[in-house]
Amino acid sequence: MPSSIHRYIIKLLFLLLPLGILPAQALGQDVMAVRTVVIDAGHGGHDPGTIYGSVKEKDINLDVALALGRRIKEGYPDVKVIYTRTKDVFIPLVERSAIANRNKADLFISIHVNSAGKGSSARGTETFVMGTDKSKSNMELCKRENSVITLEADYTTTYAGFDADAVDSFIFLNLMQSAQFEQSIYFASLVEDNFMKGGPIRHSRGIKQAPLLVLWRTTMPSVLVEVGFLSNQTDRKSLTDKDSKDKMAECIYDAFVSYKKKYDPASEEIAVTPAADSSAVATPASPAAAGVKAPVPDTLYRVQIFVVSARLKDGDPAFKGIRNYVCIPAGGLFKYVVGGSAKRSEADALLKELKTKFPGAFIVKTDASDHFLK
Repeated sequence: MPSSIHRYIIKLLFLLLPLGILPAQALGQDVMAVRTVVIDAGHGGHDPGTIYGSVKEKDINLDVALALGRRIKEGYPDVKVIYTRTKDVFIPLVERSAIANRNKADLFISIHVNSAGKGSSARGTETFVMGTDKSKSNMELCKRENSVITLEADYTTTYAGFDADAVDSFIFLNLMQSAQFEQSIYFASLVEDNFMKGGPIRHSRGIKQAPLLVLWRTTMPSVLVEVGFLSNQTDRKSLTDKDSKDKMAECIYDAFVSYKKKYDPASEEIAVTPAADSSAVATPASPAAAGVKAPVPDTLYRVQIFVVSARLKDGDPAFKGIRNYVCIPAGGLFKYVVGGSAKRSEADALLKELKTKFPGAFIVKTDASDHFLK
């Protein structure tokens, strides 16, 4: 007999899947604002995480998490940084995501250190998003990271809805998180790219999906970053070096900067730049005054109305009569956007108008590198 939640899942599937439409927002949250970040230092207290000799994962996680938070505060004073822990204490997995949800966080970053079995040469960084990929290597990590729940009181009740062996247990959660999936993947790719470009451990194992409890109930873009393998001698040297840990935090911060510039450019990173000498430079005439056609801006603000898993035909009912849209392919999905202005204020006005038809619409910033389909 199907449970009530399973019946609700089936109802949602019948409503959403025929059109292939994934909601652009979840729970009414504006996923494009990036003003509150929750940084989670994995493990803690009587849960040390992976151990090598006297080196404990929980301490490395906290060092990187605090360094990352400090850097974000320096670069973006208007961004609120919240830590799940700032000292060596035990925090249940369910409480970590609850902290993010209670504070209406716009991004959740969980910091961890990896480990492999004896004799394994595995090394490098990897970043996870919530998903149902149950490959052998991913499930080994899941068993290790999720096993912490046995240290919690009454964990069988707290996590009653979670079953890593039942794909349908994730259907409802995946529908709720679909709005954030694209952003989670994008942030994860930025993290791994930065690790490869300037991290102390320049060996990326890529972006992966896995049923991780710490990401299970988050309602915002969320990632779990494994900053290296404590079981690997080369990685361990970096993981136990303060400068290297600071560099890891800097790489994640650089990913945050790129992410924020794309999705929430309203607040700028603080940087000291020399003041221009206005007396030495003549004010140029406007392109219109000079009789020259103004160049098309490199970046434009548009309104994303929805994301679909399969491209729609012109005139599809999903567009609700809107015709001036363009399609942007992105990782197997198709984003439909409307408008295109260099002024954020004009995009805000368009968003207000479109919200009546598309409650989940939000503003995105597109650039010349985006590939548009007619």
